[in-house]
Amino acid sequence: MDKPQIEHEPERTQYTLVLDGSEIGYARYTDTATQRVFTHTVVQPEFGGRGFATGLIEFAVAEARAEDKRIVGECPMVAHWLGKHPELADYVDEA
Repeated sequence: MDKPQIEHEPERTQYTLVLDGSEIGYARYTDTATQRVFTHTVVQPEFGGRGFATGLIEFAVAEARAEDKRIVGECPMVAHWLGKHPELADYVDEA
């Protein structure tokens, strides 16, 4: 199986996981002037356990940081991932 591609779709306010042309997951967010608030992350169950959600979150957080946004992990999956990365604490706001 190929590795999924990650597409940032600002018009849908989400990062989308695409595998073989099909959407298999997403990380949704809302933006404020200074923050990207991640609200919901989903990977279809049949694709779970392969690190796809981790890759999606890593990509989304890196892009948000590149856009000079502070990160808010309102979504439990993003909050958990952020908790495992204390090196990012200076860029994270509490939900």
